[in-house]
Amino acid sequence: MKIEIKLVGRLKEYRESNEAVEISEGATVIEVLAIIGVPEDEAGMVALNGTAIARKDRATHRVEDGDSMTILAPVHGG
Repeated sequence: MKIEIKLVGRLKEYRESNEAVEISEGATVIEVLAIIGVPEDEAGMVALNGTAIARKDRATHRVEDGDSMTILAPVHGG
């Protein structure tokens, strides 16, 4: 199955292509991060079809064919 992935900001260095990513059926958010090479601690906010997925749910939340995932780096500062 295929999903669209949009990396925002400095995370763009992990993936140059805008083409859909082929993943196995039943893959979780964490597994998708691993497939595209983004370390879990580098993914500050992950949204699936416009809905944020809490960090605690990423290991169990499954993606589906045609989903769109947006990944933002953590925001630091003060």
